[in-house]
Amino acid sequence: MRLAMFLLATFVVVFGLGVPFQQPPEQRSASVTLTLAEYTMFDPDGQPQLTRSYNNMLGGPTIYVKPGETLRLTLVNDMPSETVPTDEHANGIRLLDTTNLHTHGLHVSPHAPGDDMFIRIEAGADQEYVFEVSKVHMPGTHWYHPHFHGSTALHTGGGAAGMLIIDDPPGYLPQEIENLQEFVMVILHVNSELMKVYSGMYEANCLRSGGSSIDCKDRFWGTQIGDGFDSLLVNGQYQPKLEITANRWYRMRMLFSSIDVAISPMLAGCQTKLLAKDGIYLHQAPRDVTRGFMGPGNRADWLISCPPGTWQLESKKKEGQALKFHCEAPLVTIVAVDRNDVACELPTFSVARPCYVVDLRQAVPTNSLNWVLGPTPFINGNVFSAGEHEHAAEISLGQVVDMEVSGVDEHPFHIHVNPFQLTEALSDSYEGYFQAGDWHDTIFTPGAAMRGRLNVDAFAGEMVVHCHFLAHEDFGMMHLINVVGQEGTHFAKAKEIDSTCYWDDEDFGEPKILQPGEIKSTCGAQACCSAGTSGADSSDDSPSSPASVEKKASNEVDNHKAEYLALALVWLAIPGTILVVGLSVLAKRQVVRWLHPPPRNSRYSTASPTRKPQKTTPRTAPKLTSKRAQTGDKQPLTSTRSDTPDMRINVADASQSARPSSPSRSQLALPRGTKATDAELSTIIDNSLSRDVHSSQSEKRERSMVLWGDTSTNACQKV
Repeated sequence: MRLAMFLLATFVVVFGLGVPFQQPPEQRSASVTLTLAEYTMFDPDGQPQLTRSYNNMLGGPTIYVKPGETLRLTLVNDMPSETVPTDEHANGIRLLDTTNLHTHGLHVSPHAPGDDMFIRIEAGADQEYVFEVSKVHMPGTHWYHPHFHGSTALHTGGGAAGMLIIDDPPGYLPQEIENLQEFVMVILHVNSELMKVYSGMYEANCLRSGGSSIDCKDRFWGTQIGDGFDSLLVNGQYQPKLEITANRWYRMRMLFSSIDVAISPMLAGCQTKLLAKDGIYLHQAPRDVTRGFMGPGNRADWLISCPPGTWQLESKKKEGQALKFHCEAPLVTIVAVDRNDVACELPTFSVARPCYVVDLRQAVPTNSLNWVLGPTPFINGNVFSAGEHEHAAEISLGQVVDMEVSGVDEHPFHIHVNPFQLTEALSDSYEGYFQAGDWHDTIFTPGAAMRGRLNVDAFAGEMVVHCHFLAHEDFGMMHLINVVGQEGTHFAKAKEIDSTCYWDDEDFGEPKILQPGEIKSTCGAQACCSAGTSGADSSDDSPSSPASVEKKASNEVDNHKAEYLALALVWLAIPGTILVVGLSVLAKRQVVRWLHPPPRNSRYSTASPTRKPQKTTPRTAPKLTSKRAQTGDKQPLTSTRSDTPDMRINVADASQSARPSSPSRSQLALPRGTKATDAELSTIIDNSLSRDVHSSQSEKRERSMVLWGDTSTNACQKV
């Protein structure tokens, strides 16, 4: 039987029908170890691509923590050491062997051994983090990723990211929601050409530090060969297939890990409701939505219910809308199997809220902060410099701060420690996905500006603010806000706004039902299933669960006897089919060799195409020089991302500049040199950062689908 299943799986992979959806492994212990190390994935041509990731998988395990628990997390840096230290550079792509960890979205202390962005874990070292999760931490979907200044983009952009979930305590949600089966979806965008560009920037910094071309060659993304790839993966899989029960509700926890684009998830043909964004429940949940909009670092909790049939979860922008940094591609194929469940309506409700996330629209602000994002790498005309810890502003614990941020259509805006609330509708709500009252810790929108409020709660120290296009953060697009006051201080008037909110010494109340749902029947713990089935049969849809297997077997015996004969005939045909498939694959490979002979040596590498990547002769990266950037204290409210090749090359130097008058594009740009290497680097940057062009070569190739690292993928269409 196992051999037959293996043969069938081989048949499915060869013909591209999608592998079964698989969730990342879970870590529910209060003590967790993450090991950052080399990991090999495969590009569309079958070429190995060395990257960095956690625990020998593409991504990382899903970590579960309960409110009131202390998470002890040991991060082991098993990366090889840099041959030439590059820490003399304050900004830019540097120190690729050094890492740390950010718990993105958690409302925890920014001091070591907690979520301290300035912890430095060098190659061969380890660090124990201690995250004291408050009893009043709102349950929700968060994530973790590397955040050492200079290596953040290459580490996170290569796949080192995982989900971190604060569990819902029993009774926190209505039973109809609490008992829903959940699916974790870590949506990872990998752009190999962009990673190669940043790798080249590291090599240039290494050469400036006195290294040789051999010492400075990045053997990870710097050695990639072939056409490259630009793809969306879900839990390390390419377009997996998820089987669910038709008309039953499910909860999807989605995380988008990217360093350069946004996505617009939608599931046409199914009911889709928004439950939470960035780990914080809506004030009135759930909300009907047709599509979402997720920038790098955003999370979204959806409730879905599909009629019988096959449906596509995909990223697809609104019809006729022009978006600057967006990716369109299929994500997951969802097959809804008819098991006689009856469709029903879920209740509308509001949860009891910790007092740090009460509705601040009713509060009186006592401070204000304004941010102008751009051009890269500037925020308000200033560039962060590693090691200086210069504070852009100082605010006090317990304050409610008015915020205005411009440039969020070109730079995702992220704040550590404290989330913020939208106080006004955006210029483009994206079909109601963004509404006044929603909470975020990261905002990237189709509109250019946002207004919100921030509750500066409980934790004193440095609150980090930065662009979540993570290379921009590495370039210096970051601020530090100094939060002062007595640790544990809260917003004093929170209870006046919401008397049901709760502090550390209080228990949460029951959810308030605003509109009852229509429950046709309940099968054990699972709401909204058919009246004719038992709880044991319906509570688990996973293919391996005894209940699912028993139910499927029973249905097949009673209702599908004729199908067994057809299945037997199929099994008899498999040996012949495998033979035909094998011959087809061999023939296809020969045709590909005729039509696409091996390329000559690339002008970006002196390596022979027959050699292994690690044995290539490294090219010497250009030694780049720059004018000192000139900037003023303020930037105009119009913002530009300034991702031209010249700007990309020059951002490492811009951070070291003086800052008098407003910068012009020509003042910041590096004059083009006459050396071939400069032109080559500019060309590859142009190709990799084109907003509207995707790789035609990649689209012509067949994409196989293999779990957890044997990842073969297609192009992500940029729009």
